[in-house]
Amino acid sequence: MPLTKDSYAHEIINDDTRLQLHFSLIKDGHYFYSPPHWHGHLEIVYIQKGEMTARVNEQQYRLSDNDLLIVNSRELHSTKSSENIEYLLLQIPYDYLGRVITDVSLIHFQEYFPAASRESAGEQLCACLSELAKAYTEKEDGYLLHFSSVVYEFLYILYRNYSQKVTLEAAEKANRNFEKIEEVIQYVKSNYKKSISLNEVSGILNLSPEYFCRMFKKHTGQTFLEYLNAIRLIHFHQDLLNTDYSVTDLMARNGISNYKVFIRTFKETYGTTPNRLRTQC
Repeated sequence: MPLTKDSYAHEIINDDTRLQLHFSLIKDGHYFYSPPHWHGHLEIVYIQKGEMTARVNEQQYRLSDNDLLIVNSRELHSTKSSENIEYLLLQIPYDYLGRVITDVSLIHFQEYFPAASRESAGEQLCACLSELAKAYTEKEDGYLLHFSSVVYEFLYILYRNYSQKVTLEAAEKANRNFEKIEEVIQYVKSNYKKSISLNEVSGILNLSPEYFCRMFKKHTGQTFLEYLNAIRLIHFHQDLLNTDYSVTDLMARNGISNYKVFIRTFKETYGTTPNRLRTQC
């Protein structure tokens, strides 16, 4: 989902203090891109209108009207949307799930529910999400009680029909891979403004540059350079909209040196040039 300047690696969720979850109905008139990140929540994305490309670990999905995506906790994922997208976002902390599901850390939920081939239980999941949107929008007296009951109904259907238990060994292996990528993500977060070589970043994990490149692309769907440039691009985009510095100055401030590649990538990501985007906003 769209990320703030300081939270792209470990996305911060602002829990509702009563329900201890986050729910939003999002309408975005612009393109957006969120690079690989993770959080400790179960994330549900239900597309109402528009298109979104999502990458979850090693799998890529193309989402459109009425498609449903589930992102499990501590899974690296990235998203890129078309303009004029509308979607429902529900994020549930695993502590919430742990109250009612035994060994929740070993439970993996099915990720993708395309509208074209969804079965009955999948339609029930979507009906629950639509009911949440209705309750959230109308906010009738006592709606929080109804909202909470529908969340539990959603989780019950999901757990009974679309969950599987992984072995402790498989979970530990996935966690080791995750921790390696997370260490690199944190390093990039702190050092994206300066030049970062493959030798430097692979050395963090005591890996050869060749092995590191294969591992990074396998788990993120991007080369390391593509990821690094995406992080720089997001910071540039935020600075473009929030400061008066020139495009050239902002490139230098965010570690961007190849103007030709940068402009092409910016247009692919945001649908226009930096100067035009600034005047539109």
